[in-house]
Amino acid sequence: MKTLCWNCNGLGNPLTVKALRDWCWRDRPNAVFVMETKIDAQRLELIRNSCGFATGLCLSSNRRSGGLGLWWRDLNVEVVSYSAHHIEANVCDASGVPSWKMVGVYGWPEATQKYRTWDLMRNIHAGCSIPMLYFGDFNEILGVHEKSGGVTRGERQMDGFRNALEDCGLRDLVYKGSIYTWERGISIDTLVRERLDRYAASNGWCSMFPYAEVINFPICQSDHAAILLKFGEKDECDRKGKIFRFEALWLSNDECSKVVSDAWQGGLSEPMHTTIARVAEDLSN
Repeated sequence: MKTLCWNCNGLGNPLTVKALRDWCWRDRPNAVFVMETKIDAQRLELIRNSCGFATGLCLSSNRRSGGLGLWWRDLNVEVVSYSAHHIEANVCDASGVPSWKMVGVYGWPEATQKYRTWDLMRNIHAGCSIPMLYFGDFNEILGVHEKSGGVTRGERQMDGFRNALEDCGLRDLVYKGSIYTWERGISIDTLVRERLDRYAASNGWCSMFPYAEVINFPICQSDHAAILLKFGEKDECDRKGKIFRFEALWLSNDECSKVVSDAWQGGLSEPMHTTIARVAEDLSN
């Protein structure tokens, strides 16, 4: 199973949409959380559909700031609450009973408002008795080891963030790759790197999914890196997915069109992304 979250810094740019769409089709996450979309819900729904997700919640931005989306596929999800800074949802079993909770967070960036993020996390935790997974841009670091460069705008509140994680019984999940988000410092020539985006899970969630791996993607079309969480069975987390590429040589084989037609016709009652995956698999075989 996989989840992807990204502070995309606006989805009005076609190149940004392309990057998100490419990740969704290449890595095939089961859930995607996007922040700072800076577009209305209707446009975001169109982008969601193009990324292969037929279901999910899209929230409009406030003019040129904010905007959230939580999408899912091959999961039974029930949205519990949402605001301009979070989306809370239960992941349920086949009977509709909640198994674990996922919470997408976009933390308040202003120093004087950061306590609202910590209060939000505590309030959600207080009413929950199932394993929990938090993810998103918390707009705060846990320590100076997660910062490189000059002085950032705004006062850091690392103690408040650490206390919130402790009060909620959350542990910061491990990561691979670059850990930083670029953020412009006080001087126009100063670039500061900070780890603002992360996954954090309760002990119950970690016991349910003992094999979990966080991968930070290269920074692309945003000042934040997208992060991917892989979890589930060990062999599922260790498996390196091969990227599908269509081979032009296949067109010279008379069997090619039949393979595509049979796979497509066999999936008419299934979601489009499932049918496309079947076409790719049959062509590869």
